[in-house]
Amino acid sequence: MTENYLQIMTESLEKKLEVLDKVYEINKRQLEVSTKRPFDAEAYDAVMDEKGELIDELNRLDDGFTSTYELVREEVQGNPDKYREKVQRMQDLVREAVAKGVSIEAQEQRNKASMEAALTSKRREIRERLRRADTGKTGIYGRYRKFPQPQGIL
Repeated sequence: MTENYLQIMTESLEKKLEVLDKVYEINKRQLEVSTKRPFDAEAYDAVMDEKGELIDELNRLDDGFTSTYELVREEVQGNPDKYREKVQRMQDLVREAVAKGVSIEAQEQRNKASMEAALTSKRREIRERLRRADTGKTGIYGRYRKFPQPQGIL
């Protein structure tokens, strides 16, 4: 029974690595979308939705791994030699997952900076448009003031 649970845990970690690879690729797309001008909010939202689904899957995998581990923890700790190879394999997979997680975290920081730059650029553009609109109004009102005012005609 314990062997089966350990196999399930190993498969869960392997699946987690696959999902992390997908997150890595989506992060690359997210960076592309956030740096493209003009900024396409719909494309960005679609990428974020897809990424959200993968993060949900990672959470489910982590929860399943943890609950399965709780079922076999005492047996594995009580007989470390018996399960050494399987535990070693899982430790290797965990190390690989952590390394990918660190890489993804670095991507996240770059994506955040890119998105902040995009938002700053958009804010600047909006302020400039508002400034031009205000300048245009002043110009129109100024022109009206230049018209000769009728005096005593009526």
